[in-house]
Amino acid sequence: GKRAGGGGYILGARWPTLARAMGRYQENVAAEFTRAAYDRIQAGILRLDDRRALSVRAEGLGIREFDAQLLIACAVRQWALDRRYEPIASAEAPRLSFEYRSWMRGWMRFAIVVGSAVAIDAVIIGRWFW
Repeated sequence: GKRAGGGGYILGARWPTLARAMGRYQENVAAEFTRAAYDRIQAGILRLDDRRALSVRAEGLGIREFDAQLLIACAVRQWALDRRYEPIASAEAPRLSFEYRSWMRGWMRFAIVVGSAVAIDAVIIGRWFW
């Protein structure tokens, strides 16, 4: 099957209209470029130097600058979709640690106590002035 993040998968499955529009390039050129962009994004933050290197690659493949930026945007979007948070634990996304969950509950309790104290103070001060 097609694996997530593949250049052809990104264009064909997610943006079929764009895939057809990219048909002006030789077969698989746009898909190859999109896969290269996706690989750069997987390596970390897509920095200006990465974009420049991708632009040089696009130029070498005969891809117009606007189309190259559009394909990079598609790769970024696909990368984000592939890493969407799933609440159910899996090997790729284990459950949040006990410590993290406890810390969050502690902050929530603290916020409730502070919020309640402020509300009670507001009622007392309001009665005092009215």
